[in-house]
Amino acid sequence: MMMPDKKRKKIAAAAPAPAPAPVARLVRVRSGNKKRKGKGKEAPAEGSAAKEPAVYMVLAHGVEEEPTHSVIEVAAGATVRRLLHSTSGRGMSFAAVGTRIVGVGLDQTTVYDPKTSTVRAGCRLVFPKVNPVLVSHGGKLYALSRCPSVVNGRDFEPWFLVLDSLGYFGWRELPPPPIFPCRLNPLEYRDPPAVRVAAYAIVGSHILLSVSVQQQGQDKGTYAFDMDAEQWEMVLDTNLPFTGQAVPLGDHRFVACSMAKGGAASVYYMEVMVFPPGIAGSGTGKKELSIVELQVESKRIVPGHLLCAMGKGSFSSFDFRSTASPAKQDIVARIVHRTYSQAEAEVEADDSADTDLVVTVKREDRQIYKLRDPHTCLAHPSWPVAALTIVLYFVQKCGFIENTATNKQRLTCKSCGPLNRGWNLV
Repeated sequence: MMMPDKKRKKIAAAAPAPAPAPVARLVRVRSGNKKRKGKGKEAPAEGSAAKEPAVYMVLAHGVEEEPTHSVIEVAAGATVRRLLHSTSGRGMSFAAVGTRIVGVGLDQTTVYDPKTSTVRAGCRLVFPKVNPVLVSHGGKLYALSRCPSVVNGRDFEPWFLVLDSLGYFGWRELPPPPIFPCRLNPLEYRDPPAVRVAAYAIVGSHILLSVSVQQQGQDKGTYAFDMDAEQWEMVLDTNLPFTGQAVPLGDHRFVACSMAKGGAASVYYMEVMVFPPGIAGSGTGKKELSIVELQVESKRIVPGHLLCAMGKGSFSSFDFRSTASPAKQDIVARIVHRTYSQAEAEVEADDSADTDLVVTVKREDRQIYKLRDPHTCLAHPSWPVAALTIVLYFVQKCGFIENTATNKQRLTCKSCGPLNRGWNLV
């Protein structure tokens, strides 16, 4: 007997729809901003962007020698996206290039598009490197060996390369830093120095670099790589006073972990200057680095595991805490997200301190997220690898300037520098 169409439709409507499979998500469990009694929400400042920049965190989980990686947007309700499915990403580092998140490791290069949530293979390094230092500038990706080796194998020459495009063009070799073990005599080659990148920063169109040598305690100086001329030059007799990467805040200010303060966060003023011949003080025509540690007026800056630039003088720090649940055999993770911003320093008129050397940093927000993983797609242990801000939203927040001096529209961000033509600003 044939069932009437109306009855068939009623039965289909009454049948419950299949529930979607649960996935790992971020859930906000605590907020540091409490609404004051009797006061409403503050109106946004005039001209400020309504949309905050998108911040993505890359997590590694599983076995430390061969971990897998996932990326997640640090926002409530965001889902975890597994980057690598079939192969492990050994010794991978990550950087944001335009609107993509690029991971470079020993075996492969991964390009992730957060907008479409798609992953594809990129141009891998023919000369494998373990956790290379990645620098993104002007649409190009620079890769530098973190621990250069003079023995054929991992981290062997060439030590410095650049990927001019995320297409299928190969990596191009660049001159290595002079402080790397480029020239060794036979006696030094028998016991080569253990060189490791200690600190680096992107100041304008220059990459600043300092290294540490295990067998030697004295400073090797700071070198700058001009990304336009593609050449190295010594700009400071001593090493950079911080460790790791310095996060830009704008106006030549950077925040980094100070070596003298045992890893506490400090704010520095850095600028690469050129003194033409004939000017008193230098007159050599060479480049020199001007670096000053600014006096910070703040209760305390918690650097956490990772620091990330947010644009317009603000930055964020992230703490990641991961434990294993013995009952459910899954991962229990929390992400503590703190946001800081700069404010004008209030100095009294009779105060002899220079206002240019004082910076006020205040904490704007503190969010705690819980990572829910009902299907155990994230193995324990898990640890953070990188916190990245996508340039698309970063430019939208800090704005851009049009330069038509060459009859061609050129977008220049105050914090990011010149941008490539063809980028979509949404």
